[in-house]
Amino acid sequence: MISSHAPLYARARRPRTPRVSGLGGGCVVWLLAAHLAAGCASATAVAPAEPKPVAPEAPPASEAASPHDAAEAEGAPEPASPSSGCAHPSKAAGLLVVRAGKLQTPYLLSLPEGYDGTKPVPLVFAFHGRTRSHQSMHDTDASHLAEQLGRQYAVAYVKSVGEGYDQPREQRDNLQVFDALYAHMLGKYCIDTEQVFAVGHSSGALFSELLACERAPALRGIAAVAGAMVWPECPGRSAALLVHGEHDAVVSVSRGRAARDRFLAANRCSNQSAPVGAAGCALYAGCDASLPVEWCEHGEPTYQDTNHGWPSFASSEIARFFGTLGRVPHAIGTPLIANTSFDAGSEPWQVSFGGRAKGTWGAKNGALCATLDSAGENPWDAQLQYPGLKSEPGGTYVVDFRLWTSAPTDVRVKLGRDAAPWSEYWQQAVVASPEPRRVTDQFVLAEQAAGTLAFGFQFAGTYARKVPLTLCVDEVSLTLAPKR
Repeated sequence: MISSHAPLYARARRPRTPRVSGLGGGCVVWLLAAHLAAGCASATAVAPAEPKPVAPEAPPASEAASPHDAAEAEGAPEPASPSSGCAHPSKAAGLLVVRAGKLQTPYLLSLPEGYDGTKPVPLVFAFHGRTRSHQSMHDTDASHLAEQLGRQYAVAYVKSVGEGYDQPREQRDNLQVFDALYAHMLGKYCIDTEQVFAVGHSSGALFSELLACERAPALRGIAAVAGAMVWPECPGRSAALLVHGEHDAVVSVSRGRAARDRFLAANRCSNQSAPVGAAGCALYAGCDASLPVEWCEHGEPTYQDTNHGWPSFASSEIARFFGTLGRVPHAIGTPLIANTSFDAGSEPWQVSFGGRAKGTWGAKNGALCATLDSAGENPWDAQLQYPGLKSEPGGTYVVDFRLWTSAPTDVRVKLGRDAAPWSEYWQQAVVASPEPRRVTDQFVLAEQAAGTLAFGFQFAGTYARKVPLTLCVDEVSLTLAPKR
């Protein structure tokens, strides 16, 4: 059993720089979760993935249609992104236990009718209110949520470690549990990795909003009923539906509105809204593509007449909202990287090992992979990079790629000068795992960069948790988006 306290999004290693204007400080769908393989009930550790794993019955990589092809086909939705659990899926459901290091807690798992492990299904994590439980969340507190979501989604109702999610220790412990359960679900069940959601009530709603900030890589969107943000920084971005009572006597509506405004700012929404759904909810205009924000303010008494409970419309609105959130489309604009799939080799990509770092590399099965045998001292002692990129000051760049590693480890992704003095204009520190993930982010290049740039992945030095270590990338694109 392996456990780790490392976050999926390593915020601490992200230096601020005046040359970059970040959009909300986070990810569009940064679905790069750490495979923190802390076991669950009847679970065993997952072995390192082979390069470019595919779901059963999928055609070879060279013959399969890519997500780019699907996006270009008129009216054709992008295909599901199967988790590694599709290869050997579990069908265990009901009351189970998740373990993460010394922590453990029960959860109630429901699978959609007809689930057979061959077709990826979306996944929802559901979090209860303070002093409540996973069972009460399923049975009574989240009225009709089980029937609204259970027909199409796998739903994991999770019992908190501690009484809730409000306190710093509770948040730290429950983030660790979430990481372990997320890894287990994708490693043992057939899950669509780009359709993972979180929903919560009260204290659990607060935790769902925390996940949107700290685990945006793992989630397509969240829904929070009677929640509130309580932390000053929120690096991630997520589609969000927020429901709040206008006279809530437990968590004031002003706190809910503050959370709404945080999502509006991060997702670059306007203040204009229009009615949506059947309950008079409001959908805000101008949000970045695939990052909608909806707000539902209601007057139902609920929860001992405190206006704090789960209103009658919430479950159907959550199901509707999640149903609108398809996979994030690939960016429209000017592609800057010519070789994105490595099906015909790796040119003009460069792979280098410097200092004391040693390793080998090559294009294999349509992916570019490098194996680090000796970690060296610095992250850049081992890197894969695409050089010769021109800069566009004021331009919005969209990053999109798939990445996986032979074991959980840190990877530094960057855009910077491809010659001395090696100035960097954007970088993110993320955690990779044997579970292939699509990663998407965007940023604005605030000023003209001197010379040409290189986009690359660095994974040596302190970033390499374990050697030997193999890193693979595929479907790598950097796109200059049209001006808005």
